[in-house]
Amino acid sequence: MPETIRGYDEIPYESFPITETHPDRLAAIGQLFGLKAPDPRRARVLELGCAAGGNLLPVAWFLPESRCVGIELSREQALRGKSLAEAMDLNNLTLEHRDILDFPLAGEAFDYIVAHGVFSWVPENVREHILALCGSRLAPGGIAYISYNTLPGGRQRAMLRDMFLHHLRGRESPRERLSGARELLDFLATPLEKTPAGHEWLQQELQYLRSARDSYLYHEYLEDRNDPLLFADFVAAASRHGLQYLADSQLHTLFPSTLGPAAEQALSRFDDLVCEQQYADFLRLRPFRQSLLCRSNDPLDRDIDLDTLLSLPLYADLVPARNGPRFRNAAGQEFRVDDPLTRAVLGVLAAATPRALTLTEAWPQAVASLSAKQRARATDGIPATLASALFNLFVSGGVQVTRIGSEAWRREVPVGSSGPCASRLARTLAQRGEALIPTPRHQALELDRVSRRMVVLLDGTRNAPQIVDALLSEAASDADWARSLGGGPPERLLPKLRTSLDRLLRLLAHHGLVKMP
Repeated sequence: MPETIRGYDEIPYESFPITETHPDRLAAIGQLFGLKAPDPRRARVLELGCAAGGNLLPVAWFLPESRCVGIELSREQALRGKSLAEAMDLNNLTLEHRDILDFPLAGEAFDYIVAHGVFSWVPENVREHILALCGSRLAPGGIAYISYNTLPGGRQRAMLRDMFLHHLRGRESPRERLSGARELLDFLATPLEKTPAGHEWLQQELQYLRSARDSYLYHEYLEDRNDPLLFADFVAAASRHGLQYLADSQLHTLFPSTLGPAAEQALSRFDDLVCEQQYADFLRLRPFRQSLLCRSNDPLDRDIDLDTLLSLPLYADLVPARNGPRFRNAAGQEFRVDDPLTRAVLGVLAAATPRALTLTEAWPQAVASLSAKQRARATDGIPATLASALFNLFVSGGVQVTRIGSEAWRREVPVGSSGPCASRLARTLAQRGEALIPTPRHQALELDRVSRRMVVLLDGTRNAPQIVDALLSEAASDADWARSLGGGPPERLLPKLRTSLDRLLRLLAHHGLVKMP
């Protein structure tokens, strides 16, 4: 068995929703640049290197009119994904144990093609085949997402990778290599009397890797190949296959203004977008990109129309921060919003989560929440400054746009449910011990063992007290489970379980994963 396949079988690549790859997000970005991207609700989606389907399966589940095809070289992961798809009765999802090179260039067109965590880790002929597939199989208006490690930032990771590969000489099995890598991490944490110049990045990366999942450490640093490339070279290779650069899924990196006035001025000398982006990478020392491609003959408009943005439904998974006019997302990123009108709109969008609202729908509620003096400013309708503010929040990740109405998400509740009912997908994954549960917005909720057991019990047949009673009953007959709950007599466990269940229900409701009776 080739070492690469063995590594993916023994240490599976983490398989979970990658928000940036979802057809809805790709279609919305395409529309901002004038691309007539296909309807994501009925999209034909191909994922190359789909692992166990953790990214593709939620797309198929929540968008039942879509057609999803996944290709995976690891037999173990492909079988795992197929088993889950069969358990979910997903007739619109096909997972194949197959080499990317064996996937033919001729055949049905796909609206969206995704290759995440593949391009930098495969030989040159596979890279060319990926681009050739995108060039030949992408439908008109379609979008290909390809992530890859980039230069010059990739040189820093290469430095650390060199250390790992030296330390692991003579260690053959994936588990031996992973154990050896952890040894080296401990050694590299040795305190120094004086920190050498340029050590800051290394220390930050070591801190991250010490708590990172085994799959990330192994596949990012210990694989046979990890070849970063210049962004300009990636775009040139894509163009040879009839593809053009659309944008990056992290849209804020497209705008030089995010680097500050001096950098924006320095980059303004470049008339060509690709050249500008390459030199921006030099300034950022950018190590990674998630680039979007479309067909070379698809017309684009680089002047983003704010009216297009504001005509789409918006959603914002934000909470007001305690320190003044700020909002915070689930990742801890903060967004300062000084304008009261913009804050009011964000408040309405945040309260509506997981539903999305058009600005026309959110505006009356936002105005109603203002003081009388502030409302006087809004008598002439939606101000132009609000459009600019929302756009800045969009490109920085504070606000998202969608082409899928909230009513389109599949939510099943058994007839006659007497208690709270989690989505069937969440219950099935929790039953199988999966820690990451996908949301309709293609995020991943990480649940501990107790929360996963609660999700399994949220099948609509029990109310909250009955779920707590079931957990206590299981603890009485299973010492290991009792330790998971925190141990102690039932009278001590009872209030903790009630609080935990209430918190879980609020979390699931916030993400549209539970229906209350």
